[in-house]
Formats: sequence, structure tokens, C-alpha cells
Amino acid sequence: MLDAGRRAAGAPGADAQSVLWALWDASGLAQPWRRAALAGGAGGERADRDLDAVLALFRAAETFVDRMPRSSPAAFVDWMQAQDLPSDSLAARAARDAVQVLTPAGAAGREWRVVVVAGVQEGTWPDLRLRDSLLGAQLLVDVVGGRAAAGDDPSARAAASRAAVLSDELRSFAVACSRARQRLLVTAVADTEHEPSPLVDLVDPIGEETAPDAPDPRRRTAPAPLDLRGLVAELRAELERAAGAGERPDPAALRTLARLAHEGVEGADPDEWYGLAEPTSVTPLWGPDQRVPVSPSRLETAQRCTLRWALEAAGGTAADSGGQSLGTLVHAIAQEHPRGTAAELREALDARWGELGLGDGWPARAVRRKAEAMVDRLATYLAGAGEPVVVEGSFRVTTERAELRGQVDRVERTADGLRVVDLKTGTTMPSTTQAQTNPQLGAYQLAVEAGAIDGVAAGEPSAGAQLVFLSSGRAGAVRRQDPLVPDDDGSTWAHRLVDDVAASMAASTFVATANELCDRCPVRRACPVRDEGGQVTA
Repeated sequence: MLDAGRRAAGAPGADAQSVLWALWDASGLAQPWRRAALAGGAGGERADRDLDAVLALFRAAETFVDRMPRSSPAAFVDWMQAQDLPSDSLAARAARDAVQVLTPAGAAGREWRVVVVAGVQEGTWPDLRLRDSLLGAQLLVDVVGGRAAAGDDPSARAAASRAAVLSDELRSFAVACSRARQRLLVTAVADTEHEPSPLVDLVDPIGEETAPDAPDPRRRTAPAPLDLRGLVAELRAELERAAGAGERPDPAALRTLARLAHEGVEGADPDEWYGLAEPTSVTPLWGPDQRVPVSPSRLETAQRCTLRWALEAAGGTAADSGGQSLGTLVHAIAQEHPRGTAAELREALDARWGELGLGDGWPARAVRRKAEAMVDRLATYLAGAGEPVVVEGSFRVTTERAELRGQVDRVERTADGLRVVDLKTGTTMPSTTQAQTNPQLGAYQLAVEAGAIDGVAAGEPSAGAQLVFLSSGRAGAVRRQDPLVPDDDGSTWAHRLVDDVAASMAASTFVATANELCDRCPVRRACPVRDEGGQVTA
């Protein structure tokens, strides 16, 4: 676009209009803005304003060329930059009818014949978030002023703060509603993503005669907006209703939608509709004769929900958080000092602390306290642990359907045999019953029994496995798993689980399964089971 403007400016007899037209023609914005303006909605309003601004600029160039026909395009630029654009004036204006948009505080002390209080939504009004919860400046003011003691119960202070916030929100709502002299209209939206606030019931409560399962008499259905986007939505809804009822679609609706699609109206062409495209491939990720590479750390994820495993394996994971980086550092220290004391582990933490790059602020000090507590718990565990045989040992085990590859944190020799130890720096701790069938520990035990870990001979008796949680200060931060016991056919539950999970990972489709970890799933916005991803169409 700039090259086209330079060429037009260098042509003989160039003026502001010719250069401006060359820039506009090269931008390619005429048709996209025209389609957006015709489609309506918020995007259409923005396109209207943009087109009006372009037309105003062309009118200014035409006026400039008419007045000074031999002036250069650069003179037009200087002339435009020298203009005094009109702005808001403080001078008195003639009275006229208008809608005033104000906050409750701005409306205090004034009255109108009709008042509309809009957007009374759950979570928005009342907004019960504490305004002073991070650094506690208000608490400091209260302590200095003698209104609160420094040793007050934090939960009691939080409850009092929320009560004060609720009182302020109710007072603000009362101010807004009391500005009406004749008529008050309170509005809220109720759909799949929004809920009305309980404050609506203060204005117009549902009568006791209304049955609990009856529709809300206050609710009104908003019609589609009177623009092309709304028309497309209404036509598509009619076709969907007819298809769901097994009826013949309305020919007039089909013709109208086809014409809108021909004119390029957004959303009218069926090729743009979600859920109608055929899958790009139905080929399984691995063939029936191929072994599936399985990582013990991903085994539990794939067992819980294969869709989450598939999306994470394709890159749907967030960047490492501070907690993950700290966990990596603690694992490295545990690897360097398999029999380390508290003093040795603290010294190693001091030496490697700079690797996290956290600086010297109070967040870094909080993480440092957490890290020191973790290495202290690690030292307490190591003091009573068995003799380490392998630390961070790699292994590879082949089953009928899987190729199990990974690393185990520790293998210890105890009086009962070899025991697998997995150090955990997260806060989610399974129950004692869940630990007995933990897929990751089961995979580690398979590797020990197969003698697949360097330094571990096949045939040595197994003493089971255990999870050691370093981030938990509660008693019982160790979860144990009994040794694997073969069934009549010689296989174990861990062997069957690995093959079953590998078979599900090798499929061409992956099922979204709701489980207790859905609230913390990093790919829940792409999951059709969750509300956040409810519109995702596979």
C-alpha cells in the first residue's frame, strides 16, 4: 500500500486525491468493510464508522484540491495536521431530549421520570470481591486507627470485609432504583452463560402462587436483531427446527438463505457452519500391529480422559508454571543427593536457587519458603528410606500393545525387596484406595519386575511402590501400592491397564470423559463436556 502511494505521488500532476485513491485501492478494505457494514451488529457499526471516516477524508482532499489545484500531496498532509478538530465544549447548550448514561454514584441526588437499571447479573451486581485483599492496605489503616487488632482472626476479618462490600453494593443498587419518579425498569440476561442477580428479586419477587417448576413470569424472549446477522440466525434456527422435527424445510427460508449466501453475508453459506464438515481423517494413530509409545506420567491422564491426552500430546499445554519449575529443581536436588541430610539439601538449594530467576521480591520469598519446606520434608523421608539402588533410572518395557518408556525417581532396597518411589511436588494427593491402582506406580512396578531399569536385575522380589508428597505438611504424605500379584493367566492388573490405555490412545477418535480433575484441565475450553467448550463440535 505504501509503495502504491509513493508511485502515485511521483507521477506527473499528482495531487492529494490521486494519492489518497491509490492508497485506498491498494488497501483492499472496500469490500470487507462493505460486507461487515451490511451484516450489521457491533462489527457492522464499527465498519460504518470506518467508512464514514474514509469518506470524510476524501471530501477533505476534494475540497483542498478545488481550492489549491496545484498544491502537492505533501501540502495536503501539512494542511490536515494543522487543522483544529472540534472537541467537547463547556459552553451552555440548548436543552434537548437525551438518554443519560450514568453510574449509581453519578445519578445520586437526581431524578428522572423513567430509569433503566441494566445488567443486574450474578457476579456483577453485587460484586462481592474484596477490594483490598492483596496487600491489605485498608487493614493497616484500621489497625493504625485502632479499629482492628493486628492479631484478629483472618477468617473473621474476611467475613466482615465481605459484609461491608455487600452493604455497599446494596446501597448502590438502592440509589440507582430510587432515581425513578414514575417508572423503573430493571433488566438482566438469563441464558446458558449468564444468570440474573438475586437483586432482581428485591425489585419484583416471584409470587408464592407460582409453582417451583413453572416458567419465570418475568422472563421475556428477546427477538433477533433487525439486521442481516439476525436474519441469518432466524433462518438457520427455522431450518434446524424443521430438521429436528422431521418436517420439510420452508422453501422461502431456503431461497432467502441462498440469496444471502450469494451476496456474501457472513454465516449464510453452509460451508461456514460449525459441525457440518467431514472429518479430515479417520485413520487410527497407530495400526493394529504397531506398539503404542506410552509414558508412565501420561498413563493416568489417558486413562481418565483420552481427549485430554490427545490435545495435550498435540501441544495443548500451558507453559511451565512457577510451581512446575520449582518441582523440577527439587527433583534435581533429590537426584544429586539420594541420601542427603537437611543441611546438604539446604546447601544445594542455596547453590541452585538462582536457576529459577525469581528475583528478590516478596513472591520470590514466598516460593523460597515453600522450597525450603519441601527439601526439609525430603530430608525427613530420606532419613528413614531404604538404600537407593537406582536414582532417575530410564527403562523400556514392551507389552502386547504398548512400548512403555520413562524414568523412575528412585528404586530402594528394603528388607522385603525392591520398592519404587515416585517423588511428588504437587498438592493433589490420591486416597489410600486410589493409590493401590495408581497407573503410574503400576507401570514402574512392571519395569522393576521385567528388570528393564539399569541396575535392577530381573527376578528380584518387589516390595511395591509408593508416592512421596513433598508439598504436603499433613500426616500420611506417603501413599503406598502393594506388589503386583499375577492372575491365573500370568498377567497383572497393571499389565492389562497399560495395554487397554494403549489401545485407546491408538484409536482414531477420543472420548471426553468427565472426572474429578476437569476443573483443573488445561484444555477444558476445547472440551464438549465442559461449559467453556460446550460449542466445540468434533
